[in-house]
Amino acid sequence: MRNVVSEVATSLHVMLPAPVERRFEKWAEKMPGASWPTWGGHVTLVPSFVAECSLEEVLARVRYAVRDCEPFRVRFAGSVAEQDWTRPRYHAVLLKLDDDNLGEHETLALLRRKLLDALAPVRTPLRPELEEQEFVPHVTLALGVGEREANRLVNAIRADPLEAEFDVGSVWIVNVWTSDRPDPRIDRVEVRFPSTPPPVGLLSD
Repeated sequence: MRNVVSEVATSLHVMLPAPVERRFEKWAEKMPGASWPTWGGHVTLVPSFVAECSLEEVLARVRYAVRDCEPFRVRFAGSVAEQDWTRPRYHAVLLKLDDDNLGEHETLALLRRKLLDALAPVRTPLRPELEEQEFVPHVTLALGVGEREANRLVNAIRADPLEAEFDVGSVWIVNVWTSDRPDPRIDRVEVRFPSTPPPVGLLSD
């Protein structure tokens, strides 16, 4: 019998590096209508799901999925306003991958597919409709805003470009304890690609 962790919502992401995180968070703080997650800016690879197994098994499956992954570089440089998939009457502002490099999209899509395949036997999506959408790698800058406000934010970004370029060398597992609402406990676990160099200042095992 599986150890189902029904009170935990799990998702998988590429997290923004600390310097990019600080820059984007400061931008969101001073930009009316913008929003920023308390647990960090990210690119969602696998949306929230309930694991029909222990969190230790989720970790093991993610490690298996990335066992042969190599670090790669991405660049986000195009802001757009789109319909908010979670709230149809509202809009979201997204920072998408640079249109000039389709290889980055393909690499992220392949990583996502490996994760989905590894987790398929133990994963129940919380919002299946999100996974029916085409996979568009992005950083969310605003959610649940009106069309006019979304367009204002996009124009502001285009006037003073907001961009990010960084290396991807890991996947993060984010666990949210839903039973602790309205102030849920959030844990993040980094799963580094085997060939990713250790952080500066730390010795490797």
